[in-house]
Amino acid sequence: MIWKSGLAALALAALASTAIAQSQEVTLNGLTGDADAGAEIYATDCRGCHAVSIAPTLRGVINRPIASVVAFPGYSDALKAKSPETWTDANLDAFLSGPQAFAPKTLMVKVVPDAQQRADLIAYLASLPPPRS
Repeated sequence: MIWKSGLAALALAALASTAIAQSQEVTLNGLTGDADAGAEIYATDCRGCHAVSIAPTLRGVINRPIASVVAFPGYSDALKAKSPETWTDANLDAFLSGPQAFAPKTLMVKVVPDAQQRADLIAYLASLPPPRS
């Protein structure tokens, strides 16, 4: 019985940390991001590349140095040149609104022109845990 209560406590802690992570608000250009709406955008527009190693993981991307995921060898020279910078909310917003303007010749082709959708997507990314070890 002790292991069941310990397991239940771990499950409750995981649920609580998920709820805390998802409650983070991101405000960009006066728009508040909705992590749930961002999760839907991620699932339909981003997951295809970022979940299958065509592109780097987005887990823990907020405030991570640009082009810094060691396990991902496919960064373009354009993003490698930005490696002294970090993925702030503002940098992600600029990148998602125009990848080629942010880092000319980047391999990223997806553009998210709608400011509210970018805010939602960034709110979702902010809710993700760090990469798995």
